[in-house]
Amino acid sequence: MLTLSFRGKSVLGAACLVLASAACSANGEGQIANQDVPGAGAVNGPGGAAGVSSMPGGGANSGAGASSSGGDAAPCDSSASLAPARIWRITDEEYVKVVSQVFGVGMPAEVTEPAVPGADFSNTSEHAQVNIDIAKQYQSAAHQAALLAVSSHLKAFLPCGEQAPSDACIEGFIRNRVARAFSRAVTATEVQSLVALYKSSGADGVATGIRLIIEAALQAPSFLYRTELGSAPDSGPTAKVTLTPYELATAISFALTDSVPDDALWAKAEDRSIVRPEVTSAEVERLLALPITQKNLSHMAGFWLGTEKIPAATKDDTYPMYTAQVQSDLYASTQLFVQDVFSNGTVTDLLTSSKLYMNESLAKVYGVSGVTGTAMQAVTSTAPERSMGIISQPGILAAFGHPYETDVVHRGLYLYYSFACGVAIPPPPDGAFAANQNLPANSTQRDRANFRAGNGACKPCHANFDPLGLATEHYDGIGRYSATNAHGDIDSSSTVINLGELNGPISGLPDLVARLKTGRRVPDCAVTNLSQFVLGREVKTDHSCALAAIKDKFAATGSFKDYYRAILTSPGFVTRDPDAK
Repeated sequence: MLTLSFRGKSVLGAACLVLASAACSANGEGQIANQDVPGAGAVNGPGGAAGVSSMPGGGANSGAGASSSGGDAAPCDSSASLAPARIWRITDEEYVKVVSQVFGVGMPAEVTEPAVPGADFSNTSEHAQVNIDIAKQYQSAAHQAALLAVSSHLKAFLPCGEQAPSDACIEGFIRNRVARAFSRAVTATEVQSLVALYKSSGADGVATGIRLIIEAALQAPSFLYRTELGSAPDSGPTAKVTLTPYELATAISFALTDSVPDDALWAKAEDRSIVRPEVTSAEVERLLALPITQKNLSHMAGFWLGTEKIPAATKDDTYPMYTAQVQSDLYASTQLFVQDVFSNGTVTDLLTSSKLYMNESLAKVYGVSGVTGTAMQAVTSTAPERSMGIISQPGILAAFGHPYETDVVHRGLYLYYSFACGVAIPPPPDGAFAANQNLPANSTQRDRANFRAGNGACKPCHANFDPLGLATEHYDGIGRYSATNAHGDIDSSSTVINLGELNGPISGLPDLVARLKTGRRVPDCAVTNLSQFVLGREVKTDHSCALAAIKDKFAATGSFKDYYRAILTSPGFVTRDPDAK
């Protein structure tokens, strides 16, 4: 006998068994996911994806090797889809957004795990599992959301009458709100089970009955998991499948807004027109223009570009001007920069823009004149040291600086993974930190880099990214530029190795960025990083022709909007490969 427990009520027996099973229906069209494996396929971000633990930077690629200059040597696979068939557990952030969109209530951001400032984010579909503790947290969150929803919106939920609603009225609520939470039409069996659950409230009243429905819906697998399983294929369980209209609409919506389809997209799923390429393109175009999409895409890009590291970038008394307010302002400033580039710019702008977002307090810290007031203002800097886009943003340089000085290692890793997509760097060997601590206390970052370059245990790894970090040495631990420091003139020269067209001596950051602006390395690396958020899987060794075509399109225009247009309308996006790795 299966028991589903809801606070205030426990519902026993066959009705709940039907509900639990029906809630696993992939699409309301007859295919059932495996409800015996509730942990199959999700990472509940923000947590690092596999292989990222040694990567302190902000890249989604985080420790993953990738095509470095316009494609891999191996021929692409014309039959490969962009992702495997799967069920995909929603993240805490998505949970909160869907509850707000469907039931109109705000929720604390921490549904199943505490938020960690500066943590890497992953929505990778293969990793996290639901254990008993997480199940209890989902139960608690569902109860809280349901209480808030019925206390605030009961009349809106039951426009047909909230005093003594008919069965048809309750069914209307289920077919409307619950279906939207499930991102698919509810089945007749589900409707019957939920109506029975409503009636189990008895004398407790209408509000309790609706609360139980919402509470059940928010604990159902069909809410907690997205499905990308398609309709049952005629050619066997290992055949490629095409996403159902509801699945396609949901995949597009989560990719752009990190939530379930809005009214317009939902209508296209209901009438099945979303599967027509011209309708898909029109909906992608409409969604790309929405402020909520632009905000979400720039937020996701912040995990690749390092913006989300700024809230964790604490400093010591070396930088008394770096107050909590300055740190918060730097975060807002860098977010605005990324949102501007993603909404209006190109990958070239990402590397060349001289735009800064400043208020008066930030302007004083970073020596920018003519800015007054507390509001952020777009300023075009005339200083050459601020003409290298995201890489010369003060917030990014502060995010990857030590609390007390610059940081060659972490800045180098940031550039290595986020823009060069270098191959994975293994964790430091035993004794590495002890060896570093044995250097004189007054050793400069260059002294330490020189030591690693001459140490046989350190050199094989650090030679790949230390030269990139050395190029940033003119910027102190909070991102202020200077030609000199306490040790004299600053030397930011180095020699890049093992990065193809980037290799060779460089005189500093402008020289490095000039190389990054040429060729395919940065555009292809951008696609590799961003596609992991869209597809929920690592694409570092992907050989699909669909992904190669997306890289080609993005390299041709550099427009981030063109990237999202290309991937979401790709033939490889509408299909899934059950046996894909």
